[in-house]
Amino acid sequence: MNWRRYLYILMFFGGGTLFTFSLLPFFREFNDTFYIATIFGMVVCVVSAVGIFHKPREKVKLNSRYERKTTLVSAKEKELLAILRQIDPDRYEVLPQIALVSVIDKKTNTSYRNELFRVCDYCFVDRKTFEPLLLVELNDSSHKRADRRDRDEKVNAICRDAGLPVVTFWTNEPLDFQSVRKAVKKSILK
Repeated sequence: MNWRRYLYILMFFGGGTLFTFSLLPFFREFNDTFYIATIFGMVVCVVSAVGIFHKPREKVKLNSRYERKTTLVSAKEKELLAILRQIDPDRYEVLPQIALVSVIDKKTNTSYRNELFRVCDYCFVDRKTFEPLLLVELNDSSHKRADRRDRDEKVNAICRDAGLPVVTFWTNEPLDFQSVRKAVKKSILK
């Protein structure tokens, strides 16, 4: 117990004693201003009771250190984003770094939704309704590893089941406007 709690307990008993004595008949005869002692005793009791039972919010303790990223996308992702945003900008909005959970709902309660917390590089949405129309992935050589291939297969299977197409581009391939536009227009939901 900390010193403040002890102080509040002493104040409570002091205020309670003053309040009790102020109600006794001999105290009233001794002092004409007994009502001031009564009110003061009540106030001290209430304030100290609040102090005794109030529990301040504990600060959240972090086990790790965190730092804000300097950019949301890599240089190659920024390059592709610029190309994607040129494709029919009056009709589509292109959003970077979209988690599947933002565009797909799980309809069965068989397990947790953690498989929907995978992030896709871009999402084409209708500019007026923000309906998701297409996901775009930009893969580098790390996607050739077995664990990344498994992740990509899972994302593609989820998207296929949800009826949301996915287009994949590779960083080692040239990304020109015409070929990117053709692939997007071929796959995007109408």
